[in-house]
Amino acid sequence: MHNTNHSSRIIVLFPRRYFPDLCSYTTMLSAYVNASDMEAAEKFFKRLIQDGFEPNVVTYGTLIKGYAKINNLEMVMKKYEEMLDRGIKANQTILTTIMDAYGKSGDFDSAVHWFKEMESNGISPDKKAKNVLLSLAKADHEREEVNELIVHFSETKSLPNVNGVVRFVDEDEEDNYEYFDDELAKTYDEHAEEVS
Repeated sequence: MHNTNHSSRIIVLFPRRYFPDLCSYTTMLSAYVNASDMEAAEKFFKRLIQDGFEPNVVTYGTLIKGYAKINNLEMVMKKYEEMLDRGIKANQTILTTIMDAYGKSGDFDSAVHWFKEMESNGISPDKKAKNVLLSLAKADHEREEVNELIVHFSETKSLPNVNGVVRFVDEDEEDNYEYFDDELAKTYDEHAEEVS
Protein backbone atom coordinates (compact mmCIF):
# COMPACT_ATOMS: atom_id res chain seq x y z
CA MET A 1 0.00 0.00 0.00
CA HIS A 2 1.27 3.42 -0.89
CA ASN A 3 1.47 5.99 1.89
CA THR A 4 0.33 9.39 0.63
CA ASN A 5 1.18 11.22 3.85
CA HIS A 6 4.89 11.39 3.07
CA SER A 7 5.85 14.36 1.05
CA SER A 8 8.17 13.67 -1.82
CA ARG A 9 11.09 15.88 -2.48
CA ILE A 10 11.93 16.48 -6.10
CA ILE A 11 15.30 17.91 -6.81
CA VAL A 12 15.88 19.41 -10.20
CA LEU A 13 19.48 20.01 -11.07
CA PHE A 14 20.24 22.57 -13.69
CA PRO A 15 23.72 22.44 -15.11
CA ARG A 16 25.80 25.47 -14.30
CA ARG A 17 26.31 27.79 -17.20
CA TYR A 18 29.68 26.98 -18.66
CA PHE A 19 31.97 29.88 -19.41
CA PRO A 20 35.06 28.84 -21.32
CA ASP A 21 38.40 29.93 -19.94
CA LEU A 22 41.81 30.26 -21.55
CA CYS A 23 42.44 26.55 -20.93
CA SER A 24 39.31 25.65 -22.92
CA TYR A 25 40.37 27.87 -25.80
CA THR A 26 43.90 26.47 -25.79
CA THR A 27 42.54 22.92 -25.82
CA MET A 28 40.44 23.71 -28.89
CA LEU A 29 43.41 25.42 -30.50
CA SER A 30 45.45 22.30 -29.84
CA ALA A 31 42.80 20.16 -31.55
CA TYR A 32 43.13 22.25 -34.73
CA VAL A 33 46.92 22.06 -34.52
CA ASN A 34 46.86 18.28 -34.05
CA ALA A 35 44.67 18.05 -37.17
CA SER A 36 47.25 20.24 -39.00
CA ASP A 37 44.46 22.74 -39.75
CA MET A 38 46.43 25.92 -39.19
CA GLU A 39 43.89 28.09 -41.01
CA ALA A 40 41.22 27.10 -38.48
CA ALA A 41 43.77 27.41 -35.66
CA GLU A 42 44.51 31.01 -36.67
CA LYS A 43 40.81 31.85 -36.83
CA PHE A 44 40.29 30.35 -33.40
CA PHE A 45 43.33 32.23 -32.07
CA LYS A 46 41.78 35.49 -33.28
CA ARG A 47 38.49 34.54 -31.63
CA LEU A 48 40.32 33.88 -28.37
CA ILE A 49 41.64 37.45 -28.44
CA GLN A 50 38.29 38.91 -29.54
CA ASP A 51 36.63 37.16 -26.59
CA GLY A 52 38.96 39.06 -24.26
CA PHE A 53 41.57 36.45 -23.43
CA GLU A 54 45.26 37.25 -23.35
CA PRO A 55 47.37 34.58 -25.10
CA ASN A 56 50.12 33.04 -22.96
CA VAL A 57 53.22 30.91 -23.50
CA VAL A 58 51.12 27.74 -23.88
CA THR A 59 48.82 29.35 -26.47
CA TYR A 60 51.77 30.55 -28.53
CA GLY A 61 53.60 27.28 -28.02
CA THR A 62 50.61 25.46 -29.47
CA LEU A 63 50.62 27.66 -32.59
CA ILE A 64 54.39 27.39 -32.99
CA LYS A 65 54.13 23.61 -32.69
CA GLY A 66 51.46 23.60 -35.39
CA TYR A 67 53.49 25.63 -37.86
CA ALA A 68 56.59 23.56 -37.11
CA LYS A 69 54.55 20.42 -37.75
CA ILE A 70 53.71 21.60 -41.29
CA ASN A 71 57.27 22.92 -41.85
CA ASN A 72 56.25 26.58 -42.13
CA LEU A 73 59.34 28.21 -40.62
CA GLU A 74 58.21 31.69 -41.66
CA MET A 75 55.06 31.41 -39.53
CA VAL A 76 57.00 29.72 -36.70
CA MET A 77 59.19 32.80 -36.51
CA LYS A 78 56.28 35.21 -36.96
CA LYS A 79 54.44 33.68 -33.99
CA TYR A 80 57.62 33.62 -31.92
CA GLU A 81 58.23 37.32 -32.57
CA GLU A 82 54.58 38.12 -31.88
CA MET A 83 54.86 36.30 -28.58
CA LEU A 84 57.97 38.26 -27.60
CA ASP A 85 56.29 41.53 -28.64
CA ARG A 86 53.54 40.74 -26.13
CA GLY A 87 56.16 40.40 -23.40
CA ILE A 88 55.84 36.63 -23.13
CA LYS A 89 59.10 34.77 -22.47
CA ALA A 90 59.87 31.58 -24.35
CA ASN A 91 60.14 28.32 -22.44
CA GLN A 92 62.14 25.16 -23.10
CA THR A 93 59.38 23.56 -25.16
CA ILE A 94 59.06 26.51 -27.53
CA LEU A 95 62.81 26.86 -28.07
CA THR A 96 63.23 23.12 -28.62
CA THR A 97 60.29 23.13 -31.06
CA ILE A 98 61.87 25.96 -33.06
CA MET A 99 65.26 24.27 -32.99
CA ASP A 100 63.70 20.99 -34.11
CA ALA A 101 61.85 22.75 -36.96
CA TYR A 102 65.14 24.14 -38.28
CA GLY A 103 66.73 20.75 -37.73
CA LYS A 104 64.08 19.01 -39.83
CA SER A 105 64.85 21.45 -42.64
CA GLY A 106 68.53 20.47 -42.35
CA ASP A 107 69.66 23.93 -41.18
CA PHE A 108 72.49 23.04 -38.79
CA ASP A 109 73.57 26.64 -38.12
CA SER A 110 70.07 27.78 -37.16
CA ALA A 111 69.59 24.75 -34.92
CA VAL A 112 72.86 25.63 -33.16
CA HIS A 113 71.66 29.23 -32.79
CA TRP A 114 68.43 28.09 -31.07
CA PHE A 115 70.37 25.67 -28.87
CA LYS A 116 72.50 28.61 -27.71
CA GLU A 117 69.35 30.74 -27.34
CA MET A 118 68.27 28.38 -24.57
CA GLU A 119 71.30 29.32 -22.50
CA SER A 120 70.73 33.04 -23.04
CA ASN A 121 67.18 32.50 -21.73
CA GLY A 122 68.44 30.59 -18.68
CA ILE A 123 67.02 27.28 -19.89
CA SER A 124 68.85 23.96 -19.87
CA PRO A 125 68.49 22.08 -23.16
CA ASP A 126 66.58 18.83 -22.88
CA LYS A 127 67.49 15.46 -24.43
CA LYS A 128 65.49 16.24 -27.56
CA ALA A 129 67.44 19.45 -28.18
CA LYS A 130 70.74 17.60 -27.79
CA ASN A 131 69.57 14.77 -30.06
CA VAL A 132 68.50 17.23 -32.78
CA LEU A 133 72.00 18.70 -32.85
CA LEU A 134 73.67 15.30 -32.77
CA SER A 135 71.55 14.06 -35.67
CA LEU A 136 72.31 17.16 -37.76
CA ALA A 137 76.08 17.08 -37.27
CA LYS A 138 77.37 15.42 -40.42
CA ALA A 139 80.83 16.93 -40.92
CA ASP A 140 83.66 16.47 -38.44
CA HIS A 141 83.70 20.18 -37.51
CA GLU A 142 79.93 20.07 -36.85
CA ARG A 143 80.25 17.03 -34.58
CA GLU A 144 83.08 18.75 -32.74
CA GLU A 145 80.97 21.92 -32.28
CA VAL A 146 78.00 19.90 -30.99
CA ASN A 147 80.18 17.98 -28.53
CA GLU A 148 81.65 21.25 -27.24
CA LEU A 149 78.17 22.74 -26.78
CA ILE A 150 76.88 19.69 -24.96
CA VAL A 151 79.95 19.52 -22.71
CA HIS A 152 79.62 23.26 -22.03
CA PHE A 153 76.00 22.83 -20.91
CA SER A 154 76.90 19.75 -18.86
CA GLU A 155 79.66 21.64 -17.05
CA THR A 156 77.54 24.72 -16.48
CA LYS A 157 75.77 24.72 -13.17
CA SER A 158 72.25 23.47 -13.47
CA LEU A 159 70.20 26.22 -15.03
CA PRO A 160 66.73 26.82 -13.64
CA ASN A 161 64.01 25.06 -15.56
CA VAL A 162 61.20 27.54 -16.18
CA ASN A 163 58.70 24.85 -17.01
CA GLY A 164 56.07 23.74 -14.55
CA VAL A 165 53.25 21.22 -14.79
CA VAL A 166 53.37 18.57 -17.52
CA ARG A 167 50.16 17.72 -19.35
CA PHE A 168 49.82 14.93 -21.89
CA VAL A 169 48.41 16.21 -25.14
CA ASP A 170 48.69 13.51 -27.79
CA GLU A 171 49.07 9.81 -27.38
CA ASP A 172 49.97 9.39 -31.05
CA GLU A 173 52.99 11.69 -31.21
CA GLU A 174 56.62 11.08 -30.35
CA ASP A 175 56.88 13.99 -27.94
CA ASN A 176 53.49 13.75 -26.29
CA TYR A 177 53.86 16.50 -23.74
CA GLU A 178 53.61 20.20 -23.30
CA TYR A 179 54.90 22.22 -20.44
CA PHE A 180 52.81 24.75 -18.59
CA ASP A 181 54.18 27.65 -16.66
CA ASP A 182 53.43 28.05 -12.99
CA GLU A 183 50.90 30.82 -13.58
CA LEU A 184 48.79 28.59 -15.83
CA ALA A 185 49.04 25.75 -13.32
CA LYS A 186 47.58 28.09 -10.70
CA THR A 187 44.73 28.90 -13.08
CA TYR A 188 43.94 25.20 -13.44
CA ASP A 189 44.00 24.76 -9.68
CA GLU A 190 41.58 27.67 -9.22
CA HIS A 191 39.09 26.13 -11.66
CA ALA A 192 39.48 22.53 -10.50
CA GLU A 193 36.44 20.93 -8.95
CA GLU A 194 36.22 17.81 -6.87
CA VAL A 195 34.21 15.16 -8.65
CA SER A 196 32.60 12.39 -6.66
